[in-house]
Amino acid sequence: MDRRRFLAGAAAAGVAGLAGCGTASGTVRAPSLPADRLEEGGWERTRADTEEVLSRTVAGVDVTATAVTRVYDDAALRAEVSEKTLGALDAPLSNVFASRIAFSPNLADVPVESAREELAARAGEVARGQFESQLSSAGLTDISASDAGTLTVETGEDAALTEYRAAFEFDALSFDVRGETVTVEGGSVAVEGLLASWIHDGGLLIAGGAYPAENVTRAVDQELSEAITVTVDVDLGLTPDAYRREVRGIVTRVE
Repeated sequence: MDRRRFLAGAAAAGVAGLAGCGTASGTVRAPSLPADRLEEGGWERTRADTEEVLSRTVAGVDVTATAVTRVYDDAALRAEVSEKTLGALDAPLSNVFASRIAFSPNLADVPVESAREELAARAGEVARGQFESQLSSAGLTDISASDAGTLTVETGEDAALTEYRAAFEFDALSFDVRGETVTVEGGSVAVEGLLASWIHDGGLLIAGGAYPAENVTRAVDQELSEAITVTVDVDLGLTPDAYRREVRGIVTRVE
């Protein structure tokens, strides 16, 4: 991976773990994300829905699970940062995704409540494991997960919530300023993510996202000649609190 893209890998982390390799066939309805909030925030659906089918035996019941995943990137944030960095950084920085997992037999038709709960718990555990694996594969380090209790969603259920923190090392960025190349040293950027899962309508909904957890600022002294030295201040203007509210607000309205 080109590490200059720093958060691009983190933004996709929630997707790759849950999405299969094929395009969704339409056998399971795709999850619905809030169109009004996505449009207002400048989010764009950047890839086709994907579908994955798994078969397992749980509590003596043969179960087939089909997961359909939908992904959106914060295109407005990407464009804003690209403009600020004169195109040196043009990559997804924030991402949300949702997966609908349909079970056969339907969870509501599984006769034993403990079996239903085990199915949902196993699916959520697999999703968390894959999410963490993809964060690592994307180049993030110091990954930590914490049980954040529950998150009340608009479908009426309480979702099990896991929150993540990680760090991403990024390489130096270079800019052309009036014919001179200005290089900003690399460093580490904090990344946050969340993953929520809840039983709904006989299936399971899983939603989450990743976003930058801190701003990036640098001051660079550039010698233009023996007599002239200029200071270039770099401030990406990232607002982690706003991204956190935005991602959580979208996740709670998945249905």
